[in-house]
Formats: sequence, C-alpha cells, structure tokens
Amino acid sequence: MSNTLIIDTSFGSTVGIVGHEPIVETDSRTHVERLQVNIAKVVEDAGLKPSDIDRVVVGVGPAPFTGLRAGLVAAKAIAFANNAEILGCDSLLPQSLMMRSGAFEKARKNGVICKDLLLNIPDSVDFCDSNIRHYVLSLNDARRRQVYMSLYDGEGNALINMDIDYPQNVVARVNEYLASKNCENYCVDVLGHGAKKYVEDWRNIANVGVIAEVCALDLGVQGLQIFEQCSLECANKDEYVKAVEPLYLRRPDVSVPNPLKHVLGSGEANKAKEK
Repeated sequence: MSNTLIIDTSFGSTVGIVGHEPIVETDSRTHVERLQVNIAKVVEDAGLKPSDIDRVVVGVGPAPFTGLRAGLVAAKAIAFANNAEILGCDSLLPQSLMMRSGAFEKARKNGVICKDLLLNIPDSVDFCDSNIRHYVLSLNDARRRQVYMSLYDGEGNALINMDIDYPQNVVARVNEYLASKNCENYCVDVLGHGAKKYVEDWRNIANVGVIAEVCALDLGVQGLQIFEQCSLECANKDEYVKAVEPLYLRRPDVSVPNPLKHVLGSGEANKAKEK
C-alpha cells in the first residue's frame, strides 16, 4: 500500500495523506506561506516520516499561475527527494467522480457539506434513479469574472473540453450542446468553486440539478481518495497530467514589446541619416 501525499493549490490549498484528514487553507493570500508547514503536519499526524512518502499526487489546474506553481514546485521537490512516484490530477475531473460515485450525496446526508454551500438541491431529483441522466458541469474560479470549466457525462467523459470562459457563455454552450444531442430526462449538476459567485447564471441552465460550491477535496478523507483515483485514471490517457505540467489555459498577460520607434536625434535615427 502506497503512502500517498496529496497537494493541490488550484484553489487555496489542500494537503493530506490518503486515508487521513487533510488540512485545507481557503485563503489564497496565505496558502503559499502555510504550504510547507501543513505538509509537515499531515505527514506527522499520519504517523509517517517524510521518507515514507512513496507517491505524490499534485493538482495541475486549471488555476491561476502563482498558487498553482507553488504546489507543483513543492510536489516535485518532495518526489525528487524521496525518489517517489509523482502523478498529476486536473482540478475538474474529481467533481465528476464525486457525483457519479455517490460520494457527494453521502456527504450531504451525513452533514459533511456545509448547508451554505448547497445552493440548489431540487426535490424532484433522485440521485438513485437510473432513468435520469446526470451531467456534471465542473468549475474552478478563474477570477476576472471567468471560470475554468468542463462538462462531463455519467461515465466521466468530457463532452465539452476543459476551457476558460465567462459564466453566461458557459451556460449557452452547455444548453446548446445538450439541445444538439436531443437529450431528454436529464439534469446538469453544477459543482466546484465559482458555483456560488455566479449562481444566478447557473440557474439558466436547462434542467439544472444540484448547484454546490463544493469540490471533491472538500469531502475530507474521501475527497483525498477520489483525487488519487482520478490521478491514476488520468495518468493512462492525459499526457499533460502524466508529465505533471501546469494547466493555466489563460494566455499570459506579458507579451514581447514592440520594436522601439525611431526618434529624431536617437542613435537609430542618426544611423539612418548616415546611410
């Protein structure tokens, strides 16, 4: 059995040893400073030494650059020092597994999920009804009034590939896709960070089901297990995740500057005159 360390900084930070309670930091302004301290604590609380870690699973995004980079650097350093296996996991797929495995509904009934994060739970939706086809719109807050998103079917296949877009556009794309497939007797569950901030937009999704500001790692011990399982599945089919490369999606703000303009009296202007 592997001693697996989970590190994810796609939203705040979550660190934990699979099988034990994680430490979650929701304030993205402090999680970088707390990351190493929290890693040391979860290893100690699990009764392990750092050298006992033989697998590291790290979130590769999509997420903003700075926070994501901190988690990746820490994970790669620990894996290198311990000669441990390192795997990546994107931050969107685990929400699909959380829903289709029944982990979300179990956590909801057991009170693991704070009621304030459950923004829409339709009375008419039966999670056990096999006649209802469930789709999962998985989100992560991209800031600047945008979200990272992907739409999954009931088997975890991406129907709308991972992207960054404005909530109104996401709603239109989801509705257009499902209408084009003539889908009937279905609902779309909206999960992840960004669900609460743009809840009024998500209510415009046709046959919207659950809307919850909840990601898999919010489920504690079970969330770590889901994250590890997704990483193992992704390693077999996703080269970016297998290579543990960051998924930023947003184009960088910096760009190559334009060539300097010739100004009268400048060195370049004088050279032009001499020619």
